[in-house]
Amino acid sequence: MSVGLRPLGPDDLHEVEALLAQRPVENLFLAAKIAQYGIDRRRVGKIHGFERDGRLTAVCLDGGTIFPAGFDPDAVPAFVRALGPSRTAASILGPSMTALGLYVGLIERWPGAWGKVSNVRQRQPLMVLDSPPANDGDERVRLLSTREYESYLAASVHMYTEEIGSSPFKYGGGYERYVKERLHQGDAYGIVEGGEVVFKADLGPKLGNQAQLQGVWVHPHRRGEGLSVPALASMLRLVMERYGLVSLYVNDFNTPAIRAYERLGFRTVGALATVHY
Repeated sequence: MSVGLRPLGPDDLHEVEALLAQRPVENLFLAAKIAQYGIDRRRVGKIHGFERDGRLTAVCLDGGTIFPAGFDPDAVPAFVRALGPSRTAASILGPSMTALGLYVGLIERWPGAWGKVSNVRQRQPLMVLDSPPANDGDERVRLLSTREYESYLAASVHMYTEEIGSSPFKYGGGYERYVKERLHQGDAYGIVEGGEVVFKADLGPKLGNQAQLQGVWVHPHRRGEGLSVPALASMLRLVMERYGLVSLYVNDFNTPAIRAYERLGFRTVGALATVHY
């Protein structure tokens, strides 16, 4: 039995898509990127492919985010060698066991480049919703527009810093462009009071009939009021006019959030892990 690693290119597109489609919710991040940009190193990053007897069994995105997909016991050590001692990625994301195996392999082999991290989320339940919530909603929820850019940016920065423990601006001006793009694409929902965003929730990766819920945030002064579940119920009903399946991943220690998502009808189908640098 022969195994091997090689860089993937445009001719491998259909085989990569087929591999990712085996676990479409779990692999949404990478599948959505490839659907938008193809296998283009300049726009997506390098993609390493691991083959067993000529059949693709695992892939690893080597870009701003490292994302492994597929389950082959020999693939992770091969990806560690391919990623090497020069880290440019800001994070590792992927199915929990594979992403953590990759992280451990990297810090064991290349501790200087891969050992210093901001935080490690070892288990983030991956949850899905396939029918609109029955909960009472908050009719103030609407799509946000560029008119709310400043307040939406402030809310996004607050949420990121609270979650990760560092400012998104440490990566330069890219975060501002990212926030503007969400507004332009109609992927930001919220409640605005007196010109200030007091609740927000975003759509992240999208592909076909599925989208991923991200960036749920309530203004610190409004927490404890029971705002989030009705607001999310309305937001999700709007989203599910466009997408039949909504997924999310949440830190396993955030029990209140998990219970709230369960009340809305989400069920757990797997787990991801995230390492932030």
